[in-house]
Amino acid sequence: MKKYTFRMIAALAAVLLLAACGPSEEEKAKAAEAAAKAEALAKEAAALVIPKDTIDKAAWAPYFKAVVTKFLRDNASTVKTNHPYVYFIPGGDDDAAKADRQNGLDNIQTTVQRGVLPGAFMAFGGPNSTYTADTAIDAFKDAKDGSFKGVFILFIGTPADSERVKPAVEKTGATYYFVELK
Repeated sequence: MKKYTFRMIAALAAVLLLAACGPSEEEKAKAAEAAAKAEALAKEAAALVIPKDTIDKAAWAPYFKAVVTKFLRDNASTVKTNHPYVYFIPGGDDDAAKADRQNGLDNIQTTVQRGVLPGAFMAFGGPNSTYTADTAIDAFKDAKDGSFKGVFILFIGTPADSERVKPAVEKTGATYYFVELK
């Protein structure tokens, strides 16, 4: 009987030890979260490749989403927003592209005239940096000095165009950021 009881206690201890060696539910959840985060970062990195077709809006949407997402993640300590306003400025010289740019400019100018609350984040980008810069400059030309204090503005384009956009944005009191289109 003593041997049987000893064997039962040893078997129970072995089962408990084996159960304790496996990952806990918390560890499994952390591993799943880390895997999902790694997958999202891999998708973002794949989307950070600039599209070759300057007119295909569908190809540019994931690129700009990835650029803005990466920027917000990298600057999370200073730029805190859940609702970024991303303005895509289309390229192309045909009538449809020109009309789309004018509609975008009208929309942005309306927003600028109304004003936005401190903490808001606005991003401007498009396949043609010159068109994007011209649109951003036109959008902010009538903004009152200091009217965008506490607002964050991101320009995605070339360094030369960034130098043109920066003074137009900074006169409004907004905090200006630049990411190179590459």
